[in-house]
Amino acid sequence: MSVEAAKTEFLMTLKGSISLTEGARINNKLIFEVSNASFEGSGIRGEVVAPAGDWIDVMPNGTWKLDVRMNAKLDDGSLAYFQYNGIVCMTEALMERVANGECLTGDDIYFRSAPYIETNSEKYAWLNEIVCVGKLRTFNGGDVVYDIFKVL
Repeated sequence: MSVEAAKTEFLMTLKGSISLTEGARINNKLIFEVSNASFEGSGIRGEVVAPAGDWIDVMPNGTWKLDVRMNAKLDDGSLAYFQYNGIVCMTEALMERVANGECLTGDDIYFRSAPYIETNSEKYAWLNEIVCVGKLRTFNGGDVVYDIFKVL
């Protein structure tokens, strides 16, 4: 039996910010408002609009389980809804680096997401029919940049 690896195609780069000092902590859950975010790729562009939030479950081993939900305004004026889960393998050493102001890269930390996007835009109706994966480029405090790929 031959198994072929999944193929992907670059879709967009997403840049976002959360305020690490303005979030809430309830037991093992961190809750943040996404204060600003934008995305741009080949033939797609937009920015996140309120409400937008990031709910993070901190597991006993330090791993973060992401639950992100954001509304966005696309470049054609229509709205889109982003929802994704993900995994961030955060360690005490990495948290210390972030606390010291160091910028982490995708080579430093495993940070992956699985975005789904919904829209009523005719121009972007194809977003309703794809599965995506996201991979961290940089994480610097509350600022994150990651690339999103369409799974073919």
